[in-house]
Amino acid sequence: MLSINFSELIWTIINFFLLLFLLKHFLFDPISRFMDARQARIDAGLDAEREAKEALAENERDMAEQKTQTRHEAAELMNRAAAEDAKRASEAYVKARGEAAALQETGEAAVKDRHARESEELKAGEPELAALLAAHLLGEGE
Repeated sequence: MLSINFSELIWTIINFFLLLFLLKHFLFDPISRFMDARQARIDAGLDAEREAKEALAENERDMAEQKTQTRHEAAELMNRAAAEDAKRASEAYVKARGEAAALQETGEAAVKDRHARESEELKAGEPELAALLAAHLLGEGE
């Protein structure tokens, strides 16, 4: 018949709980701490990745905004430069027209002055020329 030996049963229960305590203390707890630490590192890595992606997206938005702003500034500078060039060209044209008009007036005055001097010289030499011509026609100068 089957009989239960209480002393062996007690020692078996004590051994079972001792083994359970040792396994928990030296195996399950270190493995659990290792797995928790590993999961924490994985979570930290995933958080860092998410933050990096958010920072990248924000940087891309900032760069696009700066690019747009820079294009607007460049267009504004080009428009200002074109307006300034047109203004300078207009001023240069007006100045050149003024200088040309002044040169034309000076030239016309010089021509009139020379014409007046030559007319006076001709008028002063008219009697002498008339006498020479008359002498030539009369045959005196041959």
